Amino acid sequence: MTTTLPPVPPSASRERPDHPDVPVTTLPLLSAHVLVPLYALTLVAAVVVLAGVRRSWRWCVVAVLAGAVVGTLLSWFLGDVLDVLGIPPTWVDRIWTGVVCALLGVAVVGLVRGRRLTRVVAALVVPLALVSGGLAVNRDAGLYPTIADALGQSHVPPLRLPDDPDPGTHRADAATWRPPQDMPAHGRYGSVRIPGEVSHFHARPAIVWLPPAALVEHAPELPVVVMLSGQGPGAAPANIIEAGRMADRLDAIAHRNRGLAPIVVMPDQLARASNNPMCVDGPLGNSATYLTRDVPDWVHDHLHAADPGADWAIAGFSQGGTCALQLGAGRPDRFGSWIDVSGQIGPVLQGGDDTVSRGFRGDRAAYAAAQPLRVLAERAPYRDSAAFVAAGSDDSRYGPVVPKVVAAARSAGVTVTERVIEGGGHDWHTAGVALAEGVEWFAHRTHLAR
Repeated sequence: MTTTLPPVPPSASRERPDHPDVPVTTLPLLSAHVLVPLYALTLVAAVVVLAGVRRSWRWCVVAVLAGAVVGTLLSWFLGDVLDVLGIPPTWVDRIWTGVVCALLGVAVVGLVRGRRLTRVVAALVVPLALVSGGLAVNRDAGLYPTIADALGQSHVPPLRLPDDPDPGTHRADAATWRPPQDMPAHGRYGSVRIPGEVSHFHARPAIVWLPPAALVEHAPELPVVVMLSGQGPGAAPANIIEAGRMADRLDAIAHRNRGLAPIVVMPDQLARASNNPMCVDGPLGNSATYLTRDVPDWVHDHLHAADPGADWAIAGFSQGGTCALQLGAGRPDRFGSWIDVSGQIGPVLQGGDDTVSRGFRGDRAAYAAAQPLRVLAERAPYRDSAAFVAAGSDDSRYGPVVPKVVAAARSAGVTVTERVIEGGGHDWHTAGVALAEGVEWFAHRTHLAR
């Protein structure tokens, strides 16, 4: 069963420690209240420049057309030919690249042929156009909700773990547990350090979300979802909370189920945003051991969680979705379920040769053995594994991977739920919805949800 989650407004009463906010860095970059005035100011400045050089209207026409053509070619070359971000540009990206270059053409005409005031305004058009275009693309991807996020400054404070009045004792079964009167209305999340004691992987701080049922005395033993972000500029566990709005979505799941929901652990599988260890153990870091040994060990020692296996799921978006496929196929003893949102068909860097040389020390046999579709075929049948595989309907790069993964998993005996997010691309809007639906699917699978 899969339930489509409606948008949930951020809750001012969600439990989180107090921490100072700097107003400028918390400016909401995705809000129409910020973007519309900026777009209007940019348009007005461009009109002022055009009015100041109206006698050179032919130059203006040439500049606008040339700028639009250059922008179109630039978007095609960087996005489709060089593939600098690993995903093709959306139509929003392409249009805004053309608009920005057209505005820059207007600014050039104003600087060359305008009088003093026109040149001053033309100089202002340049940063206005660049910022407007950048924020429009950012809003389309849903990546940086605030200036702090764009600067790599997370708003996620340290997690305050609940007190354990009965350490080491048997936990109540979630199926028979009843919520107490003093149970919080919302879950709690925060950052934690999960050391790589076995893997020696140098992970950045993780984020943990605890449902309301985990915040009371005699909390029940709860399933666990290990959820991974993507890889690329600004990639970090905080993307899941801030760009994916996961805390609000998880609160909605818990609210429908008497405060019960899986514990969601969001570790760092990258070590840094520009790194991609591909969720294997290799020269780029022992990411696989970190996720299958160090993270479960920390969860067992600090949280009221079920043991790894049938009551654990590995989930992720983009590169994190590829990791979910890899570890779900390769380690069903640790993760009985997996949630793959917009993942690739297997671990990869920029190209096949680069992947083998940098990620597997040139060992092609090791590279081939790490391909999850091969693992699925070789380890079949999977008698107890289940998968939730999703992508956006407009994701032309990773959407076509879904039917291939679904077919291979079903052939191996995995119970698969396939989901296509209508109108979704390869972005955090799609990822937030699909990951939350995957968590609810897992909650039904583990009998938390009714």
